[in-house]
Amino acid sequence: MAATVALICALIASAFKLLGDRSQAFSAASVLLSGIALAGVAASLMYQAQQTKAVRDERDRATHRQMVYLAMGDRALAACWEPPGIPMTFERYRQVMFANLIMGRWHAAYQLGDVDDSALRFILDRHFRGEIGRFHWSHGRREWLRGAIGGHHRRAAMFAEIVEERYQAAISAGPAVPADDYFIRTGTDC
Repeated sequence: MAATVALICALIASAFKLLGDRSQAFSAASVLLSGIALAGVAASLMYQAQQTKAVRDERDRATHRQMVYLAMGDRALAACWEPPGIPMTFERYRQVMFANLIMGRWHAAYQLGDVDDSALRFILDRHFRGEIGRFHWSHGRREWLRGAIGGHHRRAAMFAEIVEERYQAAISAGPAVPADDYFIRTGTDC
């Protein structure tokens, strides 16, 4: 900021030296300052547009999450969404929908730069140890890959490529941990 102010002062001083007449110097300085002010207004409007888009995107994601949560709790509402690509129980459908929400959260964090490549790989390596994570990606990856890689967003394509890479590594590493083996059964389990 100080460098910018010094540059502006130097430009104004140069204008005074180059233009002998004070009125011409003031006119030149006025034009320069008006141009800087206009650039500031333009930058402010661009920032405001980005903020508005971010708020709108988050509102849309929140609405989508709410609809998914409602569908996960009600078979009649779940039937309003597209049918699963393969026959499955409602419980498995709910698990896949929730895994998709998890993947969507990681996608958003990656897009925003909150998660870098190495952190994403670490998260996915743990995620794909489990049956549900693998099941979700094995049946939904075509849409994820087509949507991300076929689009114009480089980070979305990178995200999908990393997810696919870690999924393939998990498959090569051996079988997934079955969902029924995640937790120890106790007498208080439902």
